[in-house]
Amino acid sequence: MGSTTRPYRGRTAEERRAERRGRLLAAGLELWGDHGWAAVTMRGVCAHAGLNDRYFYESFADVEELLLAVYDKALHDLLGYVERAVAPTAAPRERIRAGMAVFVRAMASDARRARIGLAEPAGSPALEQRRRDTYRLFAGLARDWLRPGDEEACTVAVLFALGGAGELVVNWLGGTLALTPEELADRASELVLDVIEPYL
Repeated sequence: MGSTTRPYRGRTAEERRAERRGRLLAAGLELWGDHGWAAVTMRGVCAHAGLNDRYFYESFADVEELLLAVYDKALHDLLGYVERAVAPTAAPRERIRAGMAVFVRAMASDARRARIGLAEPAGSPALEQRRRDTYRLFAGLARDWLRPGDEEACTVAVLFALGGAGELVVNWLGGTLALTPEELADRASELVLDVIEPYL
């Protein structure tokens, strides 16, 4: 058995690589969330993670690949929150309300997550495209809940509503809206429901 697969201190090489990748992702999330994606560098991430520079390329080809992985991890977590909050037997209106409440509260509870998911990708073509893909993903999820006759019109309405909800959260985090997190979630839900009312 080669040294790359031999257990070390009770862990396999794959487990050690996964642990290092997790530390790099956590460091990327913190640095990006606190300072912006443009401030994330290979050496900065490695230093923050307490790892030698050579371990970066074990998991990522470059910083952009790391940033996309950080974004995807945050998206995966958010989708998990939504799936757990939305009862599959609920009526479409209740599904939308529960999904929006989870989305808004998740963003409001962590300014770094909101910065990464809502505002910060602008300026990076790859991250901006991933952000747009994410909005379409959530639009498709909402459309599946609604099952409208005109799917394209519904997609347009949901994209419009989600963009507005995201902007509400960004402004709230910036201190321009005097609302509690619960009030913000309720207001965003009502506005989204108003826009998609024809498809409920």
